[in-house]
Amino acid sequence: MDNFINNTFISLAILTFLIISCLTWLVLRTLKEGRKALKEINNDSKQNTKQNFNM
Repeated sequence: MDNFINNTFISLAILTFLIISCLTWLVLRTLKEGRKALKEINNDSKQNTKQNFNM
Protein backbone atom coordinates (compact mmCIF):
# COMPACT_ATOMS: atom_id res chain seq x y z
CA MET A 1 0.00 0.00 0.00
CA ASP A 2 2.86 2.38 0.81
CA ASN A 3 4.42 1.76 -2.61
CA PHE A 4 1.11 2.55 -4.31
CA ILE A 5 0.88 5.91 -2.55
CA ASN A 6 4.45 6.78 -3.54
CA ASN A 7 3.80 5.89 -7.19
CA THR A 8 0.59 7.91 -7.18
CA PHE A 9 2.32 10.91 -5.64
CA ILE A 10 5.20 10.76 -8.12
CA SER A 11 2.80 10.50 -11.05
CA LEU A 12 0.75 13.41 -9.73
CA ALA A 13 3.87 15.53 -9.26
CA ILE A 14 5.10 14.78 -12.78
CA LEU A 15 1.68 15.50 -14.28
CA THR A 16 1.44 18.78 -12.37
CA PHE A 17 4.91 19.81 -13.56
CA LEU A 18 4.03 19.01 -17.18
CA ILE A 19 0.75 20.92 -17.05
CA ILE A 20 2.37 23.98 -15.47
CA SER A 21 5.23 23.83 -17.99
CA CYS A 22 2.85 23.66 -20.95
CA LEU A 23 0.70 26.49 -19.64
CA THR A 24 3.78 28.65 -19.01
CA TRP A 25 5.07 27.97 -22.51
CA LEU A 26 1.69 28.83 -24.00
CA VAL A 27 1.40 32.10 -22.06
CA LEU A 28 4.94 33.18 -22.94
CA ARG A 29 4.41 32.37 -26.60
CA THR A 30 1.12 34.28 -26.65
CA LEU A 31 2.75 37.30 -25.04
CA LYS A 32 5.58 37.18 -27.57
CA GLU A 33 3.13 37.04 -30.49
CA GLY A 34 1.08 39.87 -28.98
CA ARG A 35 4.16 42.04 -28.57
CA LYS A 36 5.10 41.38 -32.18
CA ALA A 37 1.59 42.23 -33.38
CA LEU A 38 1.56 45.49 -31.43
CA LYS A 39 4.87 46.51 -32.99
CA GLU A 40 3.48 45.80 -36.46
CA ILE A 41 0.33 47.81 -35.74
CA ASN A 42 2.43 50.67 -34.39
CA ASN A 43 4.65 50.66 -37.50
CA ASP A 44 1.62 50.56 -39.79
CA SER A 45 -0.01 53.49 -38.01
CA LYS A 46 3.23 55.51 -38.28
CA GLN A 47 3.36 54.83 -42.02
CA ASN A 48 -0.28 55.82 -42.44
CA THR A 49 0.32 59.05 -40.51
CA LYS A 50 3.30 59.93 -42.75
CA GLN A 51 1.21 59.24 -45.87
CA ASN A 52 -1.59 61.48 -44.61
CA PHE A 53 0.83 64.36 -43.99
CA ASN A 54 2.28 64.01 -47.50
CA MET A 55 -1.13 64.46 -49.13
